[in-house]
Amino acid sequence: MKRIAIILVFLLIILHPACKDEVICTQDVVSRVDAGLYVRDHAAQRDTVLNGVTFYGVFRPDSLLYDSSQGIRRIKFPLPQVAGEYTGFVFRTGSRADTIRIFHNSRQELVSFSCGFTTVHEIYGLGYGNHIIDTIEITNPFVDLSDEENLKIYIRPAVGDTAV
Repeated sequence: MKRIAIILVFLLIILHPACKDEVICTQDVVSRVDAGLYVRDHAAQRDTVLNGVTFYGVFRPDSLLYDSSQGIRRIKFPLPQVAGEYTGFVFRTGSRADTIRIFHNSRQELVSFSCGFTTVHEIYGLGYGNHIIDTIEITNPFVDLSDEENLKIYIRPAVGDTAV
């Protein structure tokens, strides 16, 4: 009986510090595409601001990410955890709309033991309409927890560009 008590005390001493070091995760662990909005003027480009921006997933109107938002210079949005053929989004400003299709591969990556895993993506292709969008460029194909810009969306200048 004395041996059992000694073993229990020994185990409590060893395991006790592990309980004190437990960390609660306060980090947002959702990877998001970071897309800046731009306009080209001949050979130059500049940031732009759009008003009345609505952005949601194709066939998923309940996934409304921006709803007639004002003063938008960039949009951030998640991709699904499991990649299909592509992920589609509706990009609307005013009465005009385009569909953006993002072709990507997905995989799980450990953030930390306290935060768990996140899904990271690699964008390998794009498709888009041309009512609002002139061109989309992939500037960083790796969508992860960093704040790096992944896409440059070039807007047609006649479509609600408010930047000077």
